[in-house]
Amino acid sequence: MHSKADIRAGSAARRRERSPEDAAARSSELCAHVLAEARWRAATSVAAFVGVKGEPDTRPLLIAALAAGKQLWLPRMAGPRRQHIEFVAVTDLVALAPAPFGLLEPREGPGVALAETDVDLVLMPGLAFTRTGVRLGYGKAHYDGAMAPLRTLSRPVRVGLCFSDELVEALPEEPHDVGVHALATELGLIDCVSLQ
Repeated sequence: MHSKADIRAGSAARRRERSPEDAAARSSELCAHVLAEARWRAATSVAAFVGVKGEPDTRPLLIAALAAGKQLWLPRMAGPRRQHIEFVAVTDLVALAPAPFGLLEPREGPGVALAETDVDLVLMPGLAFTRTGVRLGYGKAHYDGAMAPLRTLSRPVRVGLCFSDELVEALPEEPHDVGVHALATELGLIDCVSLQ
């Protein structure tokens, strides 16, 4: 099995090679699959992320969540060294501002731990995923830390968003890793039965 560093490097290279047109077309298909998903439609409160730097473009999902009256929570890096994620309730995407590492984050409003919200569904980024729900993040364990208090619960449902070429057969796992219940790609939704 390849190391996490090797897999991250490979994923980053694929993202750099992907044309903006290809990424936009794949993102559109991915978002359509999420919007058609029963768990999305049933959710009244959703935590998501703003796709940047080769991630799936999540803006259609954010706009749809707000238009449907769902409570939308978006992440913001917090702490003295921006070492953990807090989530901010957002009612308008104009509240987003550029942040370090090329991120777009809510600039105002109180941030809370995800475990303190009533979130039904969490959309999670990642550099690679397995079909069994193992997730490879960016190496700082921010999402693992945010999800840790919820890891044994079936709610909120954790859905990883990635392109189909970011699915891998196996990933190294560490005790702090938090997986996903389902994956959304441009090819459709995959239930990760090992975490059901």
